[in-house]
Amino acid sequence: MIIVELRRRRPEDAAIETLARISASESGGSAVIEPVDPADRGWVEELLSAAGVIDDAGRELVAADGAAYVRALPHSLRGSRLWAEEVAASGD
Repeated sequence: MIIVELRRRRPEDAAIETLARISASESGGSAVIEPVDPADRGWVEELLSAAGVIDDAGRELVAADGAAYVRALPHSLRGSRLWAEEVAASGD
């Protein structure tokens, strides 16, 4: 299992907050996007689909690409106010 968290630095106080956890099994299947606040699901999924997640080979990936998509998130989303960070990985 590979797990990445989508994080942001809040503009009002610069505190770091986790917006969502994205995970996928190394053995296959789509990535699962779990917003911290379920009411945020729509815009979090839209943000992740609009972000243009690109892997090391230059291929554009979507959540259906599973673990490859999750692995590519930290490289594709690495801004100073919004980024993705791997938080846990385990074999499965």
